[in-house]
Amino acid sequence: MTTIAIIGGGPAGYVAAITAARQGQKVTLIEEGPLGGVCLNEGCMPTKALLESAAVLEKVQQAAEFGIRRSSPYVEIDWAYVQLRKEKIIRTLASGVKHLIKKNQIELVNGKARFNDPHSLWVTTAEGERIIRADKFIIAAGSEPVSLPFAPFAGEWVIHSGQALALSVIPATMLIIGGGVIGCEFASIYSRMGTKVSIIEMADQLLPGEDPDIAAVLHEKLKADGVSIYTSASAKKVEAEKKKVMAETAQGIRQFSPDCLLVAIGRKPRVAGLQLENSGVAYSKAGIEVNSQMQTSQPHIYACGDIVGGSQLAHVAFHEGTVAALNACGEAVHADYRAVPRCIYTSPEIAGVGLTEKQARAQYGDIKVGECAFSANGKSLILNEAAGKVKVLIEPQYNEIIGLSIVGPHATELIGQGTVMIHGEMTADSLERLIAAHPSVSEAIYEAVASTAGQAVHI
Repeated sequence: MTTIAIIGGGPAGYVAAITAARQGQKVTLIEEGPLGGVCLNEGCMPTKALLESAAVLEKVQQAAEFGIRRSSPYVEIDWAYVQLRKEKIIRTLASGVKHLIKKNQIELVNGKARFNDPHSLWVTTAEGERIIRADKFIIAAGSEPVSLPFAPFAGEWVIHSGQALALSVIPATMLIIGGGVIGCEFASIYSRMGTKVSIIEMADQLLPGEDPDIAAVLHEKLKADGVSIYTSASAKKVEAEKKKVMAETAQGIRQFSPDCLLVAIGRKPRVAGLQLENSGVAYSKAGIEVNSQMQTSQPHIYACGDIVGGSQLAHVAFHEGTVAALNACGEAVHADYRAVPRCIYTSPEIAGVGLTEKQARAQYGDIKVGECAFSANGKSLILNEAAGKVKVLIEPQYNEIIGLSIVGPHATELIGQGTVMIHGEMTADSLERLIAAHPSVSEAIYEAVASTAGQAVHI
């Protein structure tokens, strides 16, 4: 029986552990913090819990538009209960992961692991030091927030995303440095909770990885929610003791004095402290180097999840953890990134899969672009969420669907349809006689595809 030691109990690590155990392997999982990693404890899940509370608040505030009158014009936010609800969700999910670890007879070691040599680990636990030897290793140590060189996360004022989830009170003002996914999601939370939010983003648009027309819809909604947005801007000086930030914007140098400063400029692989130099594994600041089988430069050592760089998404970590574990168990499988959905849980939601329009034109040249605005979709009007659109991209030779972007209601759920289309290499022709449910928001996807052949009816 092969023994496999796994460093990290986040999405990549615990999935790898369960997968290997179900292949009949003896597995040891080492985690220094709570099971579930960043995603479950201070990332994906708690962020979405707060976003849902903000969405409910927004819906209540719009009640009159649905013919529902309140006797009082005031809506009270019980922030303490919002936090309690978030923590309850985390505990429920964490207990589920812990149950799966126990059910699959995985040895769980609470401690900090570092390589002693290519075939053993030193693990520091509450009981002291111990050595763990194994035939195979899987490194899934995750990532950590990137700080500004002149503004470390040293106090209660300069905070990272994990700390922004657990503020004791809703701040009156917040400055967010970074207008990517994390920054925009927190802007969407706190602006709807009543905070005056400002965003500084170095690129010329929010969400630099998405097409400008998609990001522009979110930009306008955030502005409507009272967010001040400064693109092509950068922070130049932070005085934490005075709670002041100097930034260079398109309008010149501007000073901010927010109640808290959220730095959301990205995350970096957590390679420090693992003593990878003792393992012989090749790595850099960008992460551990792996091949398509998640195998490192040491054939018996694998790595997966955020620590290898690439797309820092929990569902990518799930996939890579599965691939790493199966290969460590003797199979020959490869990671497949052709159809990775991108989900942004702002208001409105944004999701994409496959290529963006910019990427598609660079690769294929003259592509077909089909669009359907949600303002033409009956269910979206019923929901009072008519902003946004679906955009589908078709390559010219085979009519294959190569990209889908959505900004609007339930985008992160709808993108599943696009993921299946691209994963299955479907063509626009294959959907020619598709019957879409009516009324539904998902009809907009069919209409966008049909529009590329001039067959859309409702647009």
